[in-house]
Amino acid sequence: MRPIERRLGEVAEVMAGMTGLGDVGNYRYGVVQPNSFSDTGTIGAVEWQKRNDEVSEKQKLMVGDILVKRLNPSFVHVVDLETVGMVASQNLLVVRPGGDVDPHYLGYLLEQKEILGQVEHVTGSAAAIKAVSVKKLAGITIPIIPIVEQQKVGAIWKLSRQRKQLLNKYMAENDRLVSMLASKIISGGGKEK
Repeated sequence: MRPIERRLGEVAEVMAGMTGLGDVGNYRYGVVQPNSFSDTGTIGAVEWQKRNDEVSEKQKLMVGDILVKRLNPSFVHVVDLETVGMVASQNLLVVRPGGDVDPHYLGYLLEQKEILGQVEHVTGSAAAIKAVSVKKLAGITIPIIPIVEQQKVGAIWKLSRQRKQLLNKYMAENDRLVSMLASKIISGGGKEK
C-alpha cells in the first residue's frame, strides 16, 4: 500500500517564530535560536530576552513542536520537556503536528533532502542562502503512513540521533586521550621519572 501524499499545512500548523524580543520589556522568555540546537537533537545555550507584550500560550513551544531553521535548513529540533514554554526566535519556523502525525516521524521527514528540496523547487531559487517561509513550508507534500509505522520510523530516527551523539562524545574523548598521551611522551619521553 502506497503512502498518502498530503501537504504539510493539512497535517500540521506552520507558524513563524516570535518577533519583538529584546533587552527591554515586562515579560521574560527563554528564546530558542537556530544555533541553540544540534543535529543530534541536543539543546545548548538558550538566550533570555524580554518583550513588552505577553506571549500567548499558542506561541509558546509545546512538546512535539518541530523547529525548522528559516535559512539553509538542514536539521530540525523536536521540542521536549526541556524547552516547553520557551519561544522560537524569528529565525525559526515552528511546525505543530496534528493528532494523526507523529512528531518524530515528521522531524525525520523534514531532514530529508527530497522533502526540503521541494521548498527550493517551489521558489525556483538558485541563491546560496535558501530562505524558507511559512507558506512555502506548509505547501510541501509529505508521505503519510499509518501512525504505528510513523512511530517506528520516528523511534529509529531518535535512536540514530542518540547514536550520533554518543559517537561524537567517543571521538572527543579519543582525541583528548591521544593528545594527553602524546603530550606525556613529548614532555617526559614516555618514561616515568
